[in-house]
Amino acid sequence: MIADKGNVITLHEDEGYRSGLVVAVGPKYLQVIWPDSSGMKIHKVPVRTARYEVIEYPVAKCKRILRRCGKAFGITKSARRALTA
Repeated sequence: MIADKGNVITLHEDEGYRSGLVVAVGPKYLQVIWPDSSGMKIHKVPVRTARYEVIEYPVAKCKRILRRCGKAFGITKSARRALTA
């Protein structure tokens, strides 16, 4: 299934799995927000090399959890704007 804006996805990377919220989908990159050691920010993931799976998860609940993580660990302005929209 192809990810759309507002989908919750699980992304498989070399280090393991990450779950995040898709903010934007472009021809080259998926823009995804997920908790990271550097805080909450929008990460660009190449579409061609991305191994991801769309999960059935409530988007409102995901946004609420990500905002809570952002308050605890720090969040960029662009990620905050994407989570409040």
